[in-house]
Amino acid sequence: MPPTTRSGMDLSLTALILGFLGCSLATVAGVPLSGSIATSIGCLMLLVFGLPHGTLDLHRIRDQARGPVTGLIVLLTVYLGLAAAMYGVWRFAPVLALVIFILVAVVHFSEDWTGSGSSMLEKGLALGLLAGPAVLHRAELDGLFIALTGRTDAVGVTDALTLVMPVALIFGVVALAALWKSGLRQRAAAGAVALAGMIVLPPVVGFALYFCLFHSPHHLGESLRALAQTRRHVWIRIILPMTAAAGAIAAGLYGLELRADAASRLVAASFMTLSILTMPHMLAPLVIAWLARPRLRPATARAPA
Repeated sequence: MPPTTRSGMDLSLTALILGFLGCSLATVAGVPLSGSIATSIGCLMLLVFGLPHGTLDLHRIRDQARGPVTGLIVLLTVYLGLAAAMYGVWRFAPVLALVIFILVAVVHFSEDWTGSGSSMLEKGLALGLLAGPAVLHRAELDGLFIALTGRTDAVGVTDALTLVMPVALIFGVVALAALWKSGLRQRAAAGAVALAGMIVLPPVVGFALYFCLFHSPHHLGESLRALAQTRRHVWIRIILPMTAAAGAIAAGLYGLELRADAASRLVAASFMTLSILTMPHMLAPLVIAWLARPRLRPATARAPA
């Protein structure tokens, strides 16, 4: 991830700290942050504040790659095809879809910690964030995965995260120390707060704080800086309509994914929407780059003399 502007990092770090302190005080005051109301609010935060950061994907791809494969029809075909493929996995193998989602998220979230000097450390910190809830909130993590997949055997994913959690947290702490030593102290502080939130707070609340207050703002800011258009134009013409479209996907999933209660249905709809859109968010640029690569033409045979 390119360097973030200092003002943007200041604002994001401040929001993350205030969010963590507010949720911690609410926990001390006896507010049930793992209850259905808090879980539903966290899921709605993911949809409202988390989805916009991927709405500029198609425009960034068109700016970065030129040629016949960057036409709107091709881009939409690739993007929607990847999203549909991920939805198909959710429909027919939800536990496998959950595993894929976590693995893709590790790669994606590792981009937030560029500067630690090691790809392994960056991915270790990302994995530590996702495995952090297993320290104090194993039961809530089981409930989240069961609500998301509709399968009780999804607790096996919690078992796997619990198994790798100690090593991932060690890598995460080393990554934070490396970021601090390299001079990226605000990023290191943000990582420490995000990691603390994922360990101390219930899974959905901790994830919502990290995703909405740190991850999404930075990627959205990066995309806005990359596009040579006024921000008002981008928000009105692209971000808001695309966010509404993503919200429509979530609403459709909410209606299709039947669960025991409304909170579980919202968990399924919000996290499935994130995963369905994360797949093209990560893979579409790679697919388009592969399609646009120069192709070697076979040498023409020489005519006999």
